Amino acid sequence: MEIKLRNKTYVASFISARMVRRTIEVSSGINFEKLTPEELDKLIDFIVDLFSNQFTRDDVYDGLASKDLIPTITTCINEVVGNLSATTGGEGKND
Repeated sequence: MEIKLRNKTYVASFISARMVRRTIEVSSGINFEKLTPEELDKLIDFIVDLFSNQFTRDDVYDGLASKDLIPTITTCINEVVGNLSATTGGEGKND
């Protein structure tokens, strides 16, 4: 997984199973249509953690174009848990 901040590209080559749990925890209950500043900080901190602290929250805020912020967050979330529903046979719920 990669993220480009300004002119530098950062790589997260290993995503641990713990990060799957953290991704579910961070993204549950967040309404992306009406984000609060606190929720946005929480999501950005998640991305910093996902990339093993190669950059800071401020680096993300200052290094991404405004139009790329939400798509970048959702891409990171989807790359971590995107295959989870396929693996669990649907929505991750037992019928």
